[in-house]
Amino acid sequence: MFYSPKHAQASTSSTTRRRIAGVAVAGATAAVGSVATAQSASASTSNNVWDAVAQCESGGNWSISTGNGFYGGLQFTSQTWQGFGGGQYAPNANQATKAQQIEIAQKVLQTQGPGAWPVCSQKAGLTASNGMTGGSAAPAQEEAPEQASRSEARTAPQQEQAPQEQAGSLAVDGIRGPLTNAAIEKWVGANADGVLSTDDIKALQAKVGTAQDGIIGPKTTGAVQALTGADQDGIWGPKTTSALQTYLNGQGL
Repeated sequence: MFYSPKHAQASTSSTTRRRIAGVAVAGATAAVGSVATAQSASASTSNNVWDAVAQCESGGNWSISTGNGFYGGLQFTSQTWQGFGGGQYAPNANQATKAQQIEIAQKVLQTQGPGAWPVCSQKAGLTASNGMTGGSAAPAQEEAPEQASRSEARTAPQQEQAPQEQAGSLAVDGIRGPLTNAAIEKWVGANADGVLSTDDIKALQAKVGTAQDGIIGPKTTGAVQALTGADQDGIWGPKTTSALQTYLNGQGL
């Protein structure tokens, strides 16, 4: 979804970017408008945890644009920024205010969980709870690699990789994090690393019988919804994720 922070280079590997973009766009439309105004208000006051994420992602520069395709303090791609409603504020995140960037980040957090920032969420102690209130950072779990950046290969957070857990044990929480992604990958016959790549999405599309373009759009979402019994509105949000989690549990994944 995001980033190559203070080490950003225009030549950064496009392969990882494609992997990131494939994950980031999922559920974007459904998340728009789902975060309450009160949460937006809190984003403009105490944002310790988001400051910590931004420090890791971009050196704390909320206006950064280095020409590498990632923008602002939390390093959004244009696709993610627009998909989660940031276009109402500015064409790209670096042109929006800090509070506006945090508001959009909260929408991403609500849909994808802290794993949307796979390295920096751990380093900053970002959680689904403190990220929605702008509270203090939780204690970091394991120290991130020193040169951590989104331009590096993404791996699922250490505490969530857990393929050792028994099959069918997904939490039906509406958050498509690494465990749910890994279950999807196992279901479609891909390598279960907890990060949906473009190839993984194509495999998902083949599984549900839609065009294999590597982008989770309304047709792919509608096909998943039809298979899992969710409302078929073509918008991937928490209800669709919950229905898929229930379905995957039923498949023993």
